[in-house]
Amino acid sequence: MAIGINILGGPVAFVAAVHDGRDRPVALSHLVRQRIRALASAKRVADVLRSMSRNGGHVLTPRDVQWPSQLSALRRSAPLVLFAQGDMAVLELPAVAITGTADPTAGAIHMTIELATGLADRRWVIASGMTQGVDQLSLSAAAAMRGRTITVAAEGLLGTEVVDGSVRISESPPTNAVTVRGQHRAKQLLAAIATKTIVVEAGKSSGALRTAEAAISMNRPVGTVAQTSMSKTAAGSIDLHLRHSMVRIASVKDADRLR
Repeated sequence: MAIGINILGGPVAFVAAVHDGRDRPVALSHLVRQRIRALASAKRVADVLRSMSRNGGHVLTPRDVQWPSQLSALRRSAPLVLFAQGDMAVLELPAVAITGTADPTAGAIHMTIELATGLADRRWVIASGMTQGVDQLSLSAAAAMRGRTITVAAEGLLGTEVVDGSVRISESPPTNAVTVRGQHRAKQLLAAIATKTIVVEAGKSSGALRTAEAAISMNRPVGTVAQTSMSKTAAGSIDLHLRHSMVRIASVKDADRLR
């Protein structure tokens, strides 16, 4: 579909062409055409646009000036549209993704707060997901310092309030429920939107590992917090460090210097 969008002049023109039969230059299967016509009907698109406008949101495509250029690192899997709320200028600033387990140990909680507040004080934008634990704690800690934040959501942005200096983004329209694919895509978007990624603590099944692997595949710097125990909530980040010889993060200075 990405090829078709480029050929036909953008997402809007592509969807219009599929609906009125002008998409023949693009090699789409009958099933794909049917799905596009069902999911991107005129009424559905109008409802989404009204919802975003009512909640002060923005619908961005790669042709918009405000589109975050760093998403091009995803190449052919880069999103075709983003839904956003908040301060769009934040998307242009250097950001560090802080991510990890939903059930952090006391040590991980302390380190998350230390890193988020320290990096925010050094004028880094703190980026993370909507997951409980390390992700939400990092955003809350940065916000407490009046730092700037980027929240990457797997679900649609339904009437979400965003504080000054922060922005929330999602690849899902506001009418969509959370899906497994959406959760996986949010991890990729987080890795792409950030300049670098730090995994505080992660179990072997933690979604934070997806973010780290995505960042590694884009040649973005990734660091893991030095672990003092072999707990289940740290097993994944320890394994990640061993497999990729990650930089160890033991202080805000280490995180700031991660390159």
